[in-house]
Amino acid sequence: MAFQELIEMNITQRRLDGLTVVDLSGRIDSSVSGQVMDRLNGLAGSGIKKMIVNLSEVSYISSAGLRSILVAAKLLKSASGEMRLCQPNELVRRTLEDSGFSNLVRIDDSESQSIAALQVL
Repeated sequence: MAFQELIEMNITQRRLDGLTVVDLSGRIDSSVSGQVMDRLNGLAGSGIKKMIVNLSEVSYISSAGLRSILVAAKLLKSASGEMRLCQPNELVRRTLEDSGFSNLVRIDDSESQSIAALQVL
């Protein structure tokens, strides 16, 4: 019997100091990127202006995953809002930087850095 990997992506959201924090966990690839995009776009379209996407539990992100986050970041920006990413592991950070994504969306080492940056806006 062949081993079949169960692909699990968890998306949770919470309010923290007047900000929306979205916690992603698992692998963000083409099999789940639509789910991520729907959730982030739904939040961005609901009037939220400041969003933090916590990547601390994301083990891998593909180009489809990058696109799902970028679309929501652009929606927020067009509504005079901002998205920040925080706590990516080394592999995810390297993917973000190598793709040029880090020039489009700010990436913070910690959630507290993202909170502090968005609270001054």
